[in-house]
Amino acid sequence: MRVNTIMIPYGQLACIHVTDTVESAIKIINEHGLLSLPVVDDQEFVGVLSKQFLFESYFEEGCSKQEFLEKKVREFMKSKIETIPSDLRIEEAAVMFITSKVRFIPITDEHNQLVGIVTQQAVFKQYQKMFGHKHNSMVIYSYDSRGALARVCETIAKAGGDIRNMLVMQTDVMHLVEIFLRVDAEDFDKVVK
Repeated sequence: MRVNTIMIPYGQLACIHVTDTVESAIKIINEHGLLSLPVVDDQEFVGVLSKQFLFESYFEEGCSKQEFLEKKVREFMKSKIETIPSDLRIEEAAVMFITSKVRFIPITDEHNQLVGIVTQQAVFKQYQKMFGHKHNSMVIYSYDSRGALARVCETIAKAGGDIRNMLVMQTDVMHLVEIFLRVDAEDFDKVVK
């Protein structure tokens, strides 16, 4: 699955312009209950403004509150932000969230135009849809041998189960794999047996 299926498109985003004042940026951040916002120049992505960084900067600046609020967003935005294309796989975006402290990942086209963003919440929701928490599921440990997975699937089908999602992970122990299955069945206990 690609990030374009879970992104918030540009037209639905709260964005700020590089020439906006800190005051207007804080107003947008607070109105939308956000922690950070994409910064654009027209629709070109140029950086991210963080509420936390703004507050830290205010105390370091040593100017009056009004002077600070009148400053431009470009003075406080972070511009070295990694962007991704809209056809990037969701798993790759998940890795980016794990290895960085970003709150969202900007999605841009080949001209650096902001297409949308993908959030941690959107990624987690997608994984939750795949694995569910209110569905019948089981984990099977099996040797990683040719045909083992096919035999598991055949056994579940014969017992009246319908596999909805499956994930196979290497355990790095004795050539075993962990097979996570989400299964629909009228008699789930029969499938498990």
